[in-house]
Amino acid sequence: SLRIHTVGLRGPMDPTRYATPKGYEKFFPRKPSENEAERDLLRKEILTQFCLKAFRRPADGATLERLTALAKVGGGTFEAGIGNAMVAVLASPRFLFRQEALEPAANGSRYSFVDEYSLASRLSYFLWTSMPDARLMDLAEKHQLRSQLAKEVDRMRKDWRAEAFPRNFVGQWLQARDIETVVIDSRLVLERDAKPDPDRDKSRTRFRELRNKHENLLTPEERKEMEEIRNRFFKNPRAPRQELSGEIRSAMRKETEKSFEYVLKENRPVTELIDCDYTFLNKTLARYYGITNVQGSEMRLVKLPADSMRGGILGQGTVLAVTSNPTRTSPVKRGLFILDNVLGMPTPPPPPNIPPLEAAAEGSHGKQLSLRETLMRHRQDPQCSSCHNRMDPIGLAFENFNAMGMWRDSEQDQPIVAAGKLLTGESFANVRELKEILARDHARDFYRCLSEKLLTYALGRGLTFDDVETIDEIVERTEKHEGKFSSLLDGIIDSNAFQKARRPAIVTAKAPNGASHMVSKGL
Repeated sequence: SLRIHTVGLRGPMDPTRYATPKGYEKFFPRKPSENEAERDLLRKEILTQFCLKAFRRPADGATLERLTALAKVGGGTFEAGIGNAMVAVLASPRFLFRQEALEPAANGSRYSFVDEYSLASRLSYFLWTSMPDARLMDLAEKHQLRSQLAKEVDRMRKDWRAEAFPRNFVGQWLQARDIETVVIDSRLVLERDAKPDPDRDKSRTRFRELRNKHENLLTPEERKEMEEIRNRFFKNPRAPRQELSGEIRSAMRKETEKSFEYVLKENRPVTELIDCDYTFLNKTLARYYGITNVQGSEMRLVKLPADSMRGGILGQGTVLAVTSNPTRTSPVKRGLFILDNVLGMPTPPPPPNIPPLEAAAEGSHGKQLSLRETLMRHRQDPQCSSCHNRMDPIGLAFENFNAMGMWRDSEQDQPIVAAGKLLTGESFANVRELKEILARDHARDFYRCLSEKLLTYALGRGLTFDDVETIDEIVERTEKHEGKFSSLLDGIIDSNAFQKARRPAIVTAKAPNGASHMVSKGL
């Protein structure tokens, strides 16, 4: 018998019939000649273009000379040598980090404009989450980017690469990306919403008792009882009406991203992110939310009914699910989330050794406490009251949305009371009124919070006291233009924080021999 394990084929062996691999022209504009001087010129030409993209700026002559020399080492093919040099480029800090250069300082100022190559990178990574394109690099080379900034920003916002901005910013700001992995137990969540069934709970407890016994110790009667309970559960299960499936989670994330993208592209007031009469749905998500007359699998703009509580990011499944616990809602998490990400008023960290919320329900003499009642008991502790008085009214307003983001009217057979009063004095009857109050009376707080989140995202660093004036200017500009998104975005790009950087300080140090020398100290 004969067994063939592998068969290999090499060819063509005739050099006149050689063919270049797919994509060869991307890196090698022409085939190398046999003349070594011409090969050196081609090496430098290829590596010059590669470094321009990798470093987001032209490489200096000394760097190109070293890379060209590296491409000649090893005795392999021309292409393999170029590959060695490219590996060195991709391992360089100038590729791995966004290194910036400064324009000359004016009159000894502590701050200077970043050079135009750095500005091109700041723009592209802010709006595209990617490297600058050829147009930005060309303007930076000619030193014309800053003078044509408004035109370029408008072009970049209309480019397809701008789709990355809503996806990545919303993923960080609203934790929308976490909806894909957040742990939610649908069965336990929906059981809290359903009417209590003592017989079912008793049967479940008995089943667990029997299951935990060793099989050899079960009597025939216990085996029969266990089988009857199993059949009763599986033949007539009180199964969840819905599951937070992967399809639903993906649609929720797209709903949040498209809502943000719509306000951005249509230049709507940013307060519509808090309260509006529309959202983006497909048939699956609309049915999950209980909204009718939406067909198709594509996400589309949907006008909400007049009595809907859904409008705005706070009524969307992403925010509602990622601010919940695996088995129930968390008014504390939801309230803290809004204080931090909408109003810009985060609470301080909790003091140590705070008992869990469930401990507050102890001593209720068997009475089933609602989550509102449990939180009221928890707030009686002076250590807890100062923060919970700010968080709880906001979080409890969203209790009609369960941990899966679905609407409900009761929990554990008790009606849900969503009314409350903010620490600033405004009262509301439900979540719709709360959103109206936040969008109307706390618009300036939202402008400031969103400005801080966007500026942090744009700069890739946390804000400092030096940025307070910048934020004030952006907020004033946004208010002047009635909250339009373009005014906020342009305010960030035009700001000193985005356009400039602090120069390193030069201090004089004494050498051991007593001589002075200059030391550059980064601030």
